[in-house]
Amino acid sequence: MTSNKIFEYNGNTVSVDLSNVKFCPGPCNCSVDEPEPLIYTLQKLDMNISAKTEYTYYYKPYSGGKYAKFCYPINDTQVLVLNNLRICSSCHHRYLEFTEENYIDELKKDANIIMKKLKKNISN
Repeated sequence: MTSNKIFEYNGNTVSVDLSNVKFCPGPCNCSVDEPEPLIYTLQKLDMNISAKTEYTYYYKPYSGGKYAKFCYPINDTQVLVLNNLRICSSCHHRYLEFTEENYIDELKKDANIIMKKLKKNISN
């Protein structure tokens, strides 16, 4: 496996670890960091139940975790693998729709947009 700054190349797979990326890595135009989560404190209504604090995150998954990977075809032989990502709801919905409907050409376009976006916004 060879490395070229942002992307890891291994055969026909181009992968990137997005663990530390704070902006949406999807094909949208947004490159600002994800806002801090909203914090809600649920008051206890019953003496047997304690107050509870919950967090609502802006990007998906809303739990604050990360998706293991999203895969986009780059062309007929290569695939882009996004690892450990948080993504805006619009890009998430778009990815699911294109994947479920097998819109390969649209996924290829998105892969190229994503690669350009990551090259532009991730400093090494």
